[in-house]
Amino acid sequence: MGYRICYTLTMLLVQIRTFVEVYRQGSLSAAALQLGLTQPAVSQHIASLENHLGRKLFTRHARGVAPTAIADDLARQTGDPLDSIEEALSQTRATAARMAGTIHLTGPSDILSDLVSPHLGVLTRENLSVDMHPAIGDEIATRLLEGTADFGFAVIKPDDARLEACLAGREEILLAVPPEMAGFIQAADTLGAALEEQPFVSYSAQRDLMRFWMQHHGIDVGRSEEKVTAPDLRALRRLVSAGLGWSILPRYLIADHLADGSLVSIPGANGPLFIDYYLLRTRASRRTPRLVAACKLLLESFDTQEHRKAGTRL
Repeated sequence: MGYRICYTLTMLLVQIRTFVEVYRQGSLSAAALQLGLTQPAVSQHIASLENHLGRKLFTRHARGVAPTAIADDLARQTGDPLDSIEEALSQTRATAARMAGTIHLTGPSDILSDLVSPHLGVLTRENLSVDMHPAIGDEIATRLLEGTADFGFAVIKPDDARLEACLAGREEILLAVPPEMAGFIQAADTLGAALEEQPFVSYSAQRDLMRFWMQHHGIDVGRSEEKVTAPDLRALRRLVSAGLGWSILPRYLIADHLADGSLVSIPGANGPLFIDYYLLRTRASRRTPRLVAACKLLLESFDTQEHRKAGTRL
């Protein structure tokens, strides 16, 4: 009798894990790929769980499956606790074995170079190699979900149930202007009007950093168009230094330029603004001991650098 109870509980846990993955992926075939199972096996797990609950969990449609209300409720109650248990087991297995292999990182090239690179020693000292793949915007999430990257770095949390964001640190962002532009801006009646009259350069067409800073200080630059758009903050730093326009840049990237006067920072009305940046990973990575251990090492390393500064948090 005891064996049968244990077997039943084990199978129920397996079925719940399958259910959570199908719920997050929205597809039986995608869940099967993540779990290393066949699609018929996944279908059987879902059917058995539905039979156990006496309720329908998913409805099929052309692009996959859609959860029912009971599935939404079950996922809320089981998803995170199951992730935590699996991560704890993976961490235990990782400490008992020598790690090896390559960790693939993705994110904006400037973040990988200036913020992430100083922390990679915690991985290489554990016999891990590192391969970095520059990417911006939605490409970061795509690489993680396709399995071509293990971890990503970004300043915006992804809106995808298959991914999670771990806070890695914080950086102040500043209005940076070339010295020849600083006097005009500082003498203007309003900062917004002055900025609207001057050319600017932007990190991307979405203007994320600029939008954060402008909203914080209640500034609208209207329909002004950037002179240059670049996918690398270091390129923007060079463009501002060359006098092509103003921009919004993180302090760590321009501290030396502020000190030698080649750039000038002009404060907004509402005090300093800090942005959070995140380590991104798939929830499925919690089942891989090597990735759980690597994530823990990276986050602990970021913690030691005192990135969590006081200020307004986005």
